[in-house]
Amino acid sequence: MKKTLLAIAVVASLLAATAFAKTGTKGHSALVISKSKIPQKYPVGLPALTPPSYCSPSCLFYGGDNNPDAPNDNGFANENTLLVSDTTVWGAFTVPAGQTWTVDGAFINTLADGYDGLDPSTSPWAIASGVSEGSGGSTVASGTSTTSGTSFIPTGRSPFGLTEYTLKVKISPAVTLSAGSYWLNITPQCTDSGNSSCSIAQYYFSSTNGLNRYGALEPADEGFFNSLYFGFDYANDCEVSTTGCAALSFGIIGTGTTD
Repeated sequence: MKKTLLAIAVVASLLAATAFAKTGTKGHSALVISKSKIPQKYPVGLPALTPPSYCSPSCLFYGGDNNPDAPNDNGFANENTLLVSDTTVWGAFTVPAGQTWTVDGAFINTLADGYDGLDPSTSPWAIASGVSEGSGGSTVASGTSTTSGTSFIPTGRSPFGLTEYTLKVKISPAVTLSAGSYWLNITPQCTDSGNSSCSIAQYYFSSTNGLNRYGALEPADEGFFNSLYFGFDYANDCEVSTTGCAALSFGIIGTGTTD
């Protein structure tokens, strides 16, 4: 399996170098959109004093903003559409030692290409533990948000000329997480056969260098990419793209208590 993944990773690196051009052609899928520059070191500075407005009402963690001006800015395909099916990116986060989190919401920042919406508006989500190379680990909790519990709102940023949105879901019932490492996925949907845009739509999970991050530092280089469509079985994001694999732009909402 390792040799197969390595071979795929080489092909993926070539795809990554040309993926940005592909996004300009509607109906042609791209695995990664990227500036194809040398990766920069992930920052380890202090977090912001306040979280972004969309990490509310109580923000436990935010990986940071996408920075369209960063030389290693990119986004990973993360979606279930009529063009690209069942493709997921998993962002890593840590519940600090001595804490317990009660999670009732989460969000990802995502770039929309081909359709500036969701159809249907509900979105599957999952929290897992033990994700590693070639393994999806164990599902801690999963579900599908309701229409009323889902929002899709522009962030005001436009990486690669695409509108970035915050896809936020309400998690009900709330999930209790003890100290440790976890991974989150929220999958944008465009599967309505009556919506012609779903045949050309793609969504990309935004990367970050930690700009305006909040809470515990996101574990660097611990994102994973899983897609039968693109031929990856829980491959580390650094194998999928030659740039911007350090961290992903997403957040966890809820309340935390000290044990």
